[in-house]
Amino acid sequence: MNILYYVLYLGTICLLLVGAQLQVLKTALVCPDWPLCYGEFLPQMMSPAFYESLHRFLAGIMGIGSIVWAFVRFKELKVKALLPLFLIILQSLLGWATFAYKLPTITTILHLVFSLLFLSSLEGTHHLEYDESLKSKWNPKIKDVVGFFLFLLVVQFFLGGILRKSSLLAQCESTMEFWECWKLQSTIPYAGSLSIMHRVLGVVTTITGLFVFSYLIKNLPKWKWSAIVGLGLMVTQLLLGLQMGRSASREMIVYHFTTALFSFCVLLFLIVRLRRYEFHFFGKAVPTYLNDLMDLFKPKLTVLVVVTLLVGVFLAPIQMNLILLFISLISIWLQAAGSLSINCYLEKDLDALMERTKDRPLPAGRLSPAVALYWGWGLIVFGTLVLIWSANPLTAFLGLFSALSYIYIYTPMKTKTPYALYVGAVPGALPTLMGWTTVTNSVSGPGLYLFGLLFLWQIPHFMAISLYRKNEYGNAHFLTFAQTHSKEFLRTNIFIYSLILMLYGMIPAFSDWRGQSYFWAALMIGIILLGFAITGWKAKDEQSFNEWARSYFFATLFHLPLLLGVLLILR
Repeated sequence: MNILYYVLYLGTICLLLVGAQLQVLKTALVCPDWPLCYGEFLPQMMSPAFYESLHRFLAGIMGIGSIVWAFVRFKELKVKALLPLFLIILQSLLGWATFAYKLPTITTILHLVFSLLFLSSLEGTHHLEYDESLKSKWNPKIKDVVGFFLFLLVVQFFLGGILRKSSLLAQCESTMEFWECWKLQSTIPYAGSLSIMHRVLGVVTTITGLFVFSYLIKNLPKWKWSAIVGLGLMVTQLLLGLQMGRSASREMIVYHFTTALFSFCVLLFLIVRLRRYEFHFFGKAVPTYLNDLMDLFKPKLTVLVVVTLLVGVFLAPIQMNLILLFISLISIWLQAAGSLSINCYLEKDLDALMERTKDRPLPAGRLSPAVALYWGWGLIVFGTLVLIWSANPLTAFLGLFSALSYIYIYTPMKTKTPYALYVGAVPGALPTLMGWTTVTNSVSGPGLYLFGLLFLWQIPHFMAISLYRKNEYGNAHFLTFAQTHSKEFLRTNIFIYSLILMLYGMIPAFSDWRGQSYFWAALMIGIILLGFAITGWKAKDEQSFNEWARSYFFATLFHLPLLLGVLLILR
């Protein structure tokens, strides 16, 4: 098991490094065929085609290894064991589509995202032997220190990737001095400011890293050597930064990326173990102020918002300035996070009645309700104003409407009628339309189709949740269809909406927007979800019925990204 873990981990790192070399050489699409390259398995050594073939070869090994990993870990982790395989499938489809359809170079940023997520899922599903002696001297604030620094590093990753794709760095010749390049960049709108921000944040991140890893060496003896390696990487990164101030050559860029990648791996190693140890010792994350503040924004939901946003962005027929797009995505995230924070404020008394939510920051009394209220409105207002500037008033209005309808219509309706589900599905579906309007500044065909898809998907998804959490919602006085209607009603409606989703998913093929390959893929994905819905009639007692509802819920979690993925990739 450990051997397979190391093979997959090191293979992913090698894959990323080869990918970085391809980007620097600008030869990512040099091969005219697939999966071979010029009809050869591995072309001439060290040629551009060789790197492309090596990249594909490593990706193939990762795919096979992920299948074995899922098989080996499934007995212990069940569905969670499939996550690395799921991510590698998405990565493979994206790689094939990039070659087949010559997708925009921004897709390489998505490649980076999937690779980092794959490493995270690998760490999360790796078997650990826990050292019980650490429980008595556990310090929960250490995970905040590591998590915050990891966040800074990830921001730097994306800033660097976006700047690289904006062709800004190409304007600074490899022989240009640091201050000359800085002066040139300061004259370029948006990108210049972001580049300067990237450099300043790089200095801040490196200096912060020196202190963080020094702190961890002293306070985290269990993983002291990891912290020492991290400290060495920070010193190396600082020296590389000084050298790049003299000459930003291709080799230096690859070295810079490599050091950042290894730093990410060290921090990922630490944060995953800190969180898993904490859950093992205490059964939950031990509250800290920073952790409680982030809980107000419900990170899992806001990440889903950004993912659906990106679908609308990538389907748009035109491209947008990458810098403005980056700022727009952050602004929409702020709007969503703000509305969720106010939702926590409004439902704090009801959350106290549910076992699952009673330990949240507000019902538990760890945060003042005013904190959630002020943060919420501050994020909504700030995000809306920035969005008007970075994107357009239409997208800003849709985001504001989504936030206000979620707060003032959906939230109070949840305790009065089960049909609040349909009202809540509107703000839930708007982000993908906003991704479209961010780029096109119009409410039109594909954007509206995506809105409809997300709207329909939420209905059976949340019906399933209401079934296996019926008692929890009842204790909190939330009215769901599970409280007001029969199981037969819900079982039938889940089946009907699954059938509608299957038919709706095939509309792009019938409208000549997508071809036969998409049709068959969408049909297969729809049939699988429909199959899960049909198995509901096998459930005879309360326990089996709840188990079916939970399995259908997890099926919807795979259904949506798969359908959106083939919609993006297959033409």
